[in-house]
Amino acid sequence: MLFRTHIVFSLFIGLLLMSFVENPLIFLISVLFFTIIPDLDSYTSKFGKRFFSRVLTAFTKHRGIMHSLLFLGIIYLLLFLYFPIVSFGFLIGYGTHLIGDLITKQGVRLFYPFKFRISGFLKTGGRIESFLFLLFGILDLFLISKLIFEVYLELL
Repeated sequence: MLFRTHIVFSLFIGLLLMSFVENPLIFLISVLFFTIIPDLDSYTSKFGKRFFSRVLTAFTKHRGIMHSLLFLGIIYLLLFLYFPIVSFGFLIGYGTHLIGDLITKQGVRLFYPFKFRISGFLKTGGRIESFLFLLFGILDLFLISKLIFEVYLELL
């Protein structure tokens, strides 16, 4: 799944869950930040091209350990213990990224270190993904507009 689709999908899920968290702004920022982290293991990704992730790409394969429930669980546990304010945002952002890549034809090794991949029907960058990008983008705009309207009504 492309960077932009990961962002609009994660934002959609984050906006839906925002009312269940203590600090919605930190939650949304965490969701959006952590949704890009799994692709740091790819030198072709938007942020994987950067110098800081070159070391990571030398030691990992794309859609390997960083696209697994094992990695998700370990990092979530560490964040929950030491930075609990961002742990739920991590879980949602990282988790939505894994779900997004899970439905692509390339799939992911969700149960790393086991070798098998779970894959779906979606061609990365294809028409269906473009449709999903547009759909979630519109839904995001709707939810943001609704949120702004609710805040406006509270101010009256």
